[in-house]
Amino acid sequence: MKMTASPRSRARSEGRETTPPCHGRRRDGCTECRRKKIRCDMQRPVCSRCKRYPRGCQYGLSIIAQVPARRRPSPVKFNQPKLEKASTPATEDTQAVIDMMPLVYQPLPNPSPLLLSEESRFLMHTFATQTAKMLFPAAPEYFLQRMIGSAMETPHLLHALLASSCSHHSRLIQDSGPRSKMMCLKYTNMAIAGLRSALCDPDQATKPETVTTAMALCTNDVCNGNMKIWRTHLGGVLRMLMGLLQYQRASPILMDDPFMQCLVKWFKTVDILAALSGVHGECIDSPGKGALNGLSDYATWHVDEISGYSLDLIPILAEVSKLASQKRLSASEGNEEDYTASLETMIRAEDLESQLFQLLDRSVHDETLSRDRSLVLELHGTHLAFVHSALLHLHRRVQLHSKDNAKVRADVHNIFEALSMIEPHSLMNILILWPIFSAGCETDDEEERETILIRMGNMQKLGMGNFTRAREALRKYWASGSELPWDIYLAKLGLELVLF
Repeated sequence: MKMTASPRSRARSEGRETTPPCHGRRRDGCTECRRKKIRCDMQRPVCSRCKRYPRGCQYGLSIIAQVPARRRPSPVKFNQPKLEKASTPATEDTQAVIDMMPLVYQPLPNPSPLLLSEESRFLMHTFATQTAKMLFPAAPEYFLQRMIGSAMETPHLLHALLASSCSHHSRLIQDSGPRSKMMCLKYTNMAIAGLRSALCDPDQATKPETVTTAMALCTNDVCNGNMKIWRTHLGGVLRMLMGLLQYQRASPILMDDPFMQCLVKWFKTVDILAALSGVHGECIDSPGKGALNGLSDYATWHVDEISGYSLDLIPILAEVSKLASQKRLSASEGNEEDYTASLETMIRAEDLESQLFQLLDRSVHDETLSRDRSLVLELHGTHLAFVHSALLHLHRRVQLHSKDNAKVRADVHNIFEALSMIEPHSLMNILILWPIFSAGCETDDEEERETILIRMGNMQKLGMGNFTRAREALRKYWASGSELPWDIYLAKLGLELVLF
């Protein structure tokens, strides 16, 4: 029997475009409703069918506005950076970054109405394809999807993400010229102006998107080294979160929103690392006792994907930092030699040491295991790196052991063992700047120091400005030959780091 090709088959064989058949079934809706093949009412952040189990309610990431295209957009002609003119030549270490460049420079068809210029479309694409994963290398997809999706409808959040993208891209291609600085400043000022307006509107002030804008600005300040500004933004975030805590009484679903939980963990991560890095050593919001206790869950028993360690480590880190700050403040006032830890402090330190050892066996959540098995070993490594760094902080700064003390040496060794579970070029290294820096400051072994420099250099080449400043401070500390703990040494020099 002679087979006759259909018109659609002939059109494909001749290379002509065809119009796909129209079906009545909708292709939008959350992932859970689409999986079950049921109609979704598209309510945000959680549709009606998923209110009982909101974690499965996710909407696909799209930075394209759902509006009809009036005309075919012209190709983007945004000037691409000339990588060959960078001060550091491209090597195998940066090849992965260079390989991603063609994707970043692809034009966006039918962009959101808020992305009015080629420049803004380029920066939004950069954020979606690179910057977001640099800031949150292990974060669940729904967090990044919701953040970027919300930005398409929230101008101040969009401008904050564009500022973050601009800063990251400038560091990535090593462009410190006035044009890139002015571009970043422009979007930052627009974000701040929009944020102020939102805070004057009671309906906008209690939205998670408003908190996200403030956190994005704060994090960008940390990455850029704007130490005088980030504290203001972080304090503002706390006030917003406290407002949300009061609002949740009228809207209980807010507390079940996984995006909201990620925002709180983002804040907590920056807050605790700032405390561990600085002289005063106290969190803006005390974990377990502060105003945000109702928004936090410190008993998850699993390694968290935002912070890189189990959340029940946070209250212990906060207490270790507070105890260590007694020594720091004494040193900053010129009374370092007269400082002696009290008996009460030493007893409490032994108790904290015991608690830290009990956290070593934390596992990765089943959701993470099902999503990406490759993350499991590295997340276990980041968690162990933080626990052993907490022990190092406790032994060195609270119990005041010397650098060659057996406990201190064991802590450093264990941190390097945890590092061996993480590939040198893995983005997961971004999560462990504090452990890497702490171990580097406490070792005199040249091979270990070289390992630290290579890891930090790999992240520096990915445009992580906080690694650049930490690497410079580490070299300065080594060159000094100082026996002081690194936090006291940096405080005496007037240097401030946030090892986030």
